[in-house]
Amino acid sequence: MRVLYLTNGFPYPLTSGYLRHYFLIRELAKWHAITLLAVVGPSFRAEHTEALAPFTERILTFRSAGRGRSRAGKALAWAGGALLGRGTVQDMRAAIRRLLAEEHFDAVLFSGKETLAAIDGLSTPPVIADFTDAASLRLRGQMAVSRGARRLALRLKYVQMRRVERRILARAAHGLFASARDRDAVAGGPRPDMTVVPNGVDVTYWARQTPALGAQTLVFTGAMNYAPNADAALHLVRDILPRVQREFPEARALIVGHSPRPALVAERERPGVTVTGWVDDVRPYLETATLFVAPLRFGAGIQNKLLEAMAMQVPVIASPLAADGLRTENEAVPPVRVAETAQGFAAAIGEELRARAETPAPDADARRFVTAHFDWRVSAERVHKIVMQVAQ
Repeated sequence: MRVLYLTNGFPYPLTSGYLRHYFLIRELAKWHAITLLAVVGPSFRAEHTEALAPFTERILTFRSAGRGRSRAGKALAWAGGALLGRGTVQDMRAAIRRLLAEEHFDAVLFSGKETLAAIDGLSTPPVIADFTDAASLRLRGQMAVSRGARRLALRLKYVQMRRVERRILARAAHGLFASARDRDAVAGGPRPDMTVVPNGVDVTYWARQTPALGAQTLVFTGAMNYAPNADAALHLVRDILPRVQREFPEARALIVGHSPRPALVAERERPGVTVTGWVDDVRPYLETATLFVAPLRFGAGIQNKLLEAMAMQVPVIASPLAADGLRTENEAVPPVRVAETAQGFAAAIGEELRARAETPAPDADARRFVTAHFDWRVSAERVHKIVMQVAQ
């Protein structure tokens, strides 16, 4: 089949936040001819297309003037209903219209709420909407930990996002979600036209090289300009680590990820806190970890960072929200320890540090769970079957 694949970010490099689409495109190319149309931001480089070229017929990119805005600017854009720059949408829409007029396509695989306007109202082949996560669920959680004007702005954004999600549901012949939780939040529960397609892990890449865990080292990874990660990192170093250090004065927290905000960078002054910023390779930090600690208070979807840590056999302590993203359709229970409050996290960390001091063996069960349930090849095969189904 010939597929138009639309994304609101370029799926490379793999730290870009769009790695799901890189791996799905790579696997789907075994069965289908893919034309990729992607919105790109300031960090996009022309050479990034080389990574996708072997798996696509062609790649068209559309630069967004809205990318790189401040948080205040983004909030104003949302308030005005402008999800992407007007020119970006018009350019992508014109390209789609031209492609559909000149060539035959069997399906449109569409991702990103912002790109809805590029196909809204067009006569297209059947649309498969990859919601990935429930953005409205993330916003609702963020409202719960925000106050004042910030909370009011998030409330407005939440109402707009629910409207967009409903429009996408109405537009799509089939919907894809990264987890059952996100499907339920958007679609209200299981439906025959909604399929859970989990993210996967490249277990060859995320493979441990050392035979023992590190000592008294807590690690949290991710893009630190992403609000759920930034909030979780601050919660870890401000509220949880000091409690742990009362019993373990040498305990340290490594916050690993690009673009930390100033408030997080300032936490480097705290004893035992390291904020790395950009690193070429996250794996050495996971090799030194005793525990991966994920105190996420809001968010949605599957947390890839947890899957990567588990593939590296690092024991995980996570909030209920982070752990619930690992819930599978057959209700397999992930081998992670769950904590909710700062005090609960500190108590769980203390117990694990005492246990791991005596037996610093990596967590083989965690890797087995990831290998069994989060495989890109299996996920892509589900999408392949859906393409065949809707294109009939």
